[in-house]
Amino acid sequence: MRGAIVTLYTNKMKTFPILLFLLLFTAGFSQTGWKLVYENDAEGKTVNGDLDELVLAIQHGEPVRIYYNSKKPNDPDTYVEHTALVKFFTILNSPEGRFVTAQIDPIVGQIPLFDQGHVLLKENLEWSLIASTNGKNDTMTRNVITGEIVGHQIRSWGTKWFVEKK
Repeated sequence: MRGAIVTLYTNKMKTFPILLFLLLFTAGFSQTGWKLVYENDAEGKTVNGDLDELVLAIQHGEPVRIYYNSKKPNDPDTYVEHTALVKFFTILNSPEGRFVTAQIDPIVGQIPLFDQGHVLLKENLEWSLIASTNGKNDTMTRNVITGEIVGHQIRSWGTKWFVEKK
């Protein structure tokens, strides 16, 4: 019986360093994912984070996602939330200050049907967006058949800016 206990103890002692190594290795390399680095409100004021950290991430080529929501003007409890991977950045340094714009890939237009609980695609329409840390976001809708611009407006909303940490 004593031999079996010694063997069991010895096997556990061999297993412990392996388990410890795996735990530390996993913890050390699991610090990846998306981190909120900056958030601005609809007026372009900082809500959270540091614009310089966002700019540095862009300058180093790190992937960035944006998040924003769009509320119905007559019912602020009814809204949609969007997130998108940024494809093109501009860092603008001007007398008005420093800000970042982010352009996403155009998407097929869509319209939320809140009362029906789903979203419909808009046939033949493409929607583009440039989000900005100054809160002034440029949206444009284009008819993909004719090329005609059927909607183009500047809208103000807050945006959250996430950087992928590897």
